[in-house]
Amino acid sequence: MSLAAKFFRWHRWIGYLVALQVLAWILGGLLFAWLPFQDWIKCGEVMDKPRQPLPANWASKIGALPSDKGPLLSIQSLATAQGPAIKLHYEKEDLLLSAAGGKLGEASQASVSQFARSIYKGDGVLSEVLKIKEGPRRLGMVHEFAARKNIWVARFDDKLQSRFYFDGHSGELLAARNEAWVLYDFFWRLHVMDYAEGEDFNNSLLRGTSIIAMLLTLTGFALSFFALRRSWRRRYK
Repeated sequence: MSLAAKFFRWHRWIGYLVALQVLAWILGGLLFAWLPFQDWIKCGEVMDKPRQPLPANWASKIGALPSDKGPLLSIQSLATAQGPAIKLHYEKEDLLLSAAGGKLGEASQASVSQFARSIYKGDGVLSEVLKIKEGPRRLGMVHEFAARKNIWVARFDDKLQSRFYFDGHSGELLAARNEAWVLYDFFWRLHVMDYAEGEDFNNSLLRGTSIIAMLLTLTGFALSFFALRRSWRRRYK
């Protein structure tokens, strides 16, 4: 068997091994390049992300800070369905207080609905607000929002079916999702070959497949070389 025939055979079998994954890489790359990231994937087209400046007199309003939670690491001002709030990040846990003083009350369906409408700027209508145990799984492996349990979801009937997720207690905005985000996340998981979390882009499966894909490319270059050499010989002999 000639060297060119061997390279052809290697190229064919390597191609069988990685064909679907290479196709997923190509389709994912096209999707990532063409979908508007900030407007669609991040919902910037339909959402004004709430910003809440830290009140100047916040310390006097919330009173004495607890001393049994370890060192205070940071302070964050939040907009919630219950109004402005202060989140104190301690070493042991977080403490959420109303910026007006006292503990923050529990968000209701009405307060979450009002908050969702206030940050929505799209052309859809708020279709429903529900409290759910966890975010849904889409397309078999996409967890729409799996970081929290017992959360509020506000759904809008716009072209991308926008969904806002809020903390089940405070009503703090946690995430914004839509059908474009689901498609993007699905192809991202295929792209990095992490089908569980979609975050590990240095896993063994991806590295191994990348090496095999490189061999496919190298054998393709070798076949191109042999084809050019044959063409040159036929022309000049």
